Amino acid sequence: MVAVTISACLMVVLTTRAVIAGASCTSRPVLVNVAVSTDIAPAIQAVARTFNAQNHVADGRCVEVQVNEVDSAVVAGEVDGQAPVRSMAGFDAWIPDSSLWLDVVRSYPVGAQVAQPTGIEVARSPLMIVTSPSVEARTSVLAAPVGWNLLLPSSAGGIPASLHVGVDLPDPANSAVGLSSIIEVNRQLGAGVTARQAFTKFVYSIEPTAEFNSPTSLASFVSSTGAPFNSDSVTVSSEQAVLAYDRANPGQPLVARYPAGTSRVFGSPELDYPYVLTTSGSVEIQAASEFGAALREGYAASTVRYYGFRSANGQPDVMPASTGLAAQPLQLATQPTATEAATNLQSWKALGLGTRELFLIDVSSAMRMLDGNGTQTLEQELTATASIGVGLFPEDSVVGMWQVAEGLGSGKGYQELVPMGPISAPVGLLSRSEQMSQVAMNLQAGTEHEALNDAILAAYKSMTATYATQDVNALVVLTAGVDDKRHDLPLSTLVSKLQKLFNPNRSIEIVVIMFGTQGDFAGLNEIAKATDGVAYEISNPAEVGAIFIKGMTHRICSQGCTPP
Repeated sequence: MVAVTISACLMVVLTTRAVIAGASCTSRPVLVNVAVSTDIAPAIQAVARTFNAQNHVADGRCVEVQVNEVDSAVVAGEVDGQAPVRSMAGFDAWIPDSSLWLDVVRSYPVGAQVAQPTGIEVARSPLMIVTSPSVEARTSVLAAPVGWNLLLPSSAGGIPASLHVGVDLPDPANSAVGLSSIIEVNRQLGAGVTARQAFTKFVYSIEPTAEFNSPTSLASFVSSTGAPFNSDSVTVSSEQAVLAYDRANPGQPLVARYPAGTSRVFGSPELDYPYVLTTSGSVEIQAASEFGAALREGYAASTVRYYGFRSANGQPDVMPASTGLAAQPLQLATQPTATEAATNLQSWKALGLGTRELFLIDVSSAMRMLDGNGTQTLEQELTATASIGVGLFPEDSVVGMWQVAEGLGSGKGYQELVPMGPISAPVGLLSRSEQMSQVAMNLQAGTEHEALNDAILAAYKSMTATYATQDVNALVVLTAGVDDKRHDLPLSTLVSKLQKLFNPNRSIEIVVIMFGTQGDFAGLNEIAKATDGVAYEISNPAEVGAIFIKGMTHRICSQGCTPP
C-alpha cells in the first residue's frame, strides 16, 4: 500500500516545530521547554500563548513556555535512554498522547529517575475501530457492535475470511493507539501457553502500519482501500482524529465504532495526555508546575474540546450529528496496570525481531523409512514440510541450508546446500526462498548413516561465529533422529560442548523437528534444551504451520513460563 508506506516513513521523522508565544515580560525569562504529542500540539500551543501573556513568575522571573511538537515514541526513547536522539534538545516537561509511554519509560532505571508524573491529565480521546465507507458498503464489517476480537484471525473469532478484510494496526512500537490495541487483544486472549500462541498468530496476521491519528494519515488509509490497491482493511484510530477527518470530508465520513465487550476490561481505551516533568532544576520545576496549574484550568479544558478532544473529565465538545458518534454507547476500558504496557511492548518487539536460521537437513538412509502412518517415507514427509516451511518466513529473514549424512563434504558428514543470506535475495537466477524450495523438493535420501551430533556442533559453531545481534538466531534440525553412534560424537559430549558455547546474551537456540518414531527424541530434546531451545515430533507436514507458531511464541516465553 503506497500511501500507507509513505505515511509510515513520515511517522518516524522527528518534528520539532517550536512555538514561543509573545509575552510582555521579557527580562531574563525562565524558559519551559515542553515536548508535546503532535496531535494535541496545536491545542497546547493555544494554551501556552494565553499563559505567556499572563506574566506568570517563578523565582522572581517571568515564565515563558515553548511548545515543541514531537512524536511521543521518540521522546520516550530519549527519556528512558533506550533510543536517544543526538539532535534533540532537553525538555523540562512532556505531554505524550498516553500514560502508556510513561509506564514504558519508568520501567527503565533512567526513565524512572527522569520522568516524574504530576497527576495532571490534559485531555482524553477514546479509541475506535475504523474503516472507509467503501469497505463498509462492500463488507458490512462494522455493521454490528464490535469488540477487540475483530482484530484477531478469523479462526480465533475475527473477521470472517470470506470477507477478505485485513487489519492495518498502527505499529505498537511507535504508537500508543497500537500499543493500547495489543493490550486489549491480550486481555481478550487471556494467559497461558494457548493464549501466547494465539497472540503470536495475531501478530503475524496483521499489517503493522503508520499511525492513522490525523486527518491526513486517515486519508491515506481511506485511499489505500480503493483502486488501484483493492485492499479492504480496518484500523484503529482516536475519536479526535475521526472527528477531524469527518470535518474535512463531510460528504464521506468514516465508519467508526467504539469497541466494547462483556466487561470494562474489554472496552475502549483512551489516550489521556498526561503532563510529566522531566527536569531536575528547581527553578524549571517551579516554572513547569505553573504551566501545569494552567493546564488544569477551564480555559485549557475548553481549548482541547475545541480541537476535538475530550477534556480531562471526559466531557466532549458538541459532536456533529452526521457522524453518529454521540448516539453510540461508549464503554471505557479499565486502565492498564503499570506493567501491561512494558510487557506487551516487549512481546511485540520480540515477535518483530528479524529471523536468522540455518536448516540442517537429514538425508541419511534413515529417511527412507516409512512414517508409520501410511506409505509415505520420512524423506517425503520432510520434503513436504520443508516446502511449506520456507513459505512461512517473513521477507526479511536470513536463512541457509545444510544437508547431513556420512560421506558428504569430503567426509565431514555435512555439506552446504544454500549459503546463508536474505530469503528474498537472488542466488543465481532464483531467489533464496525459491532455491530452498527447489532443493527441498529434490531432496533424496542416500544409503549412508548419519553422524548428526558432529554436524550439529559444526553448524552451531558456524552460527556462533556469524551471530547477528538484531535478529533471533536459531539452528533448525530436521531429522529422523537415528544417529550412527559408532562414528559420531557422544550425546553427553555434544550437550556439554553446547552448554559451554551457549551465551544467553547472544542466544542461538536449537530447534529440532523429528520425523517418524525410530529416532532418539529424548536425546534430541536434551540437545535442544542445552541451548534453551525446543524439540518437536511431527507426523504430518501440515503440522509445520503450528510448529512455526510455537517456535515464534518461544520468543515471548519469559523466565518461568511454560515453553509452547
